[in-house]
Amino acid sequence: MLRSILVGLTLLASLQGNLSAQGPEWLFPPAESMPVLLAGPRNPVNSASLLGVLRNPNAHGRGVEAELSIGSALPVFLIGGTSEAPTVVLGIEAVAYARFALQVLQRELVSTDWVFAVPLFWHRPEGWFRFRFYHSSSHMGDEYSRRFEDRGLNVSRDAVDVLAFRAPRPDLGLWAGARFAYNVKPEDDKRWVLRFGAQLEEEDRVGLLHPFVATDVELDEESGMRPRVEVRIGSWLPEVNGNRTLTLSIVGLTGPTPLGQFRFRNTTQVGLSLQGRF
Repeated sequence: MLRSILVGLTLLASLQGNLSAQGPEWLFPPAESMPVLLAGPRNPVNSASLLGVLRNPNAHGRGVEAELSIGSALPVFLIGGTSEAPTVVLGIEAVAYARFALQVLQRELVSTDWVFAVPLFWHRPEGWFRFRFYHSSSHMGDEYSRRFEDRGLNVSRDAVDVLAFRAPRPDLGLWAGARFAYNVKPEDDKRWVLRFGAQLEEEDRVGLLHPFVATDVELDEESGMRPRVEVRIGSWLPEVNGNRTLTLSIVGLTGPTPLGQFRFRNTTQVGLSLQGRF
């Protein structure tokens, strides 16, 4: 099942560019009409990260772990504006994150986190607003479950969230939002998440690179509103077919873990991350 879903997400990402070049203007508008933030532990991106885990929520303890994701943000309907200047866009987002423990020779799958969302973007001259239906679920890895006799929990969320992004300068972006889960499992889990952050991008190239720094903060009621902070310092890599699609960054995260199966526990991790937005 895991392989089938990952293959489906890969095909979705690969088709996006072709779809936007076909059909009527209101169908499959350009990818830029559904922007993705530069920081955030569960954004809909393709990524490969090698992490040094200094404080580990799982039983493998300190050491090196890897996290992979396959995801895409696909604009589907242009509701307002034109393809050159979109105003209202409806789309879909999907991503699967998998965490692997490299502390053991078996390179075990620890857990997976899945997100599916239906976002509606409203673009304004100074930024954009996003309203979306949001579903997430988390599953324990089979190898981890067998090794530590931990079957995990049935963790899932159905939620709505709103987020506002404002660009007071061309190189600076600020965002803030909230998510409310109207259906949760386990049933006694908390429901609110607050989120805010900022990103600063160099407007001009530095050689072939476009440096950036970004930070994202989440306050999850489930973990007592203790902040989860992610910081990324990196650069867009040289353009591919005239588009900036790949980033390479040093990433640090501290606070409650984003791994849903271990959501009550804290983590501290630093690493190197390659991300693609296609």
